[in-house]
Amino acid sequence: MERVAFVMHVKEGEEEEYRRRHREVWPAVLADLEQAGVRSMSIFMVDRQLFLYMEAENYAEAVRILAESPESVRWEEYMAPIMEDESGDDYDPYDAYPDGWPEVFHWQIG
Repeated sequence: MERVAFVMHVKEGEEEEYRRRHREVWPAVLADLEQAGVRSMSIFMVDRQLFLYMEAENYAEAVRILAESPESVRWEEYMAPIMEDESGDDYDPYDAYPDGWPEVFHWQIG
């Protein structure tokens, strides 16, 4: 299992809209994540900053599968107008999953 994390931003004034959309994630997108081998995903939000953490069987393969899924691509296009990438540039819905931060420490029981 691979653990991946990265940062994005919500555009100013779109914070509540981002929360609302994630209360209503499309079932097809959740099914795509599962089919892609994503076993968990959490998104944390402070002000406009988003921190995404996911566990996937094979992250590169998951990214490939999601990029080829019409529903997942449509979701990313839906999210793009209210988001920015890590550097504050426009969010690219066709490159929704960056390489992520390198993991330097992990601990768990069992």
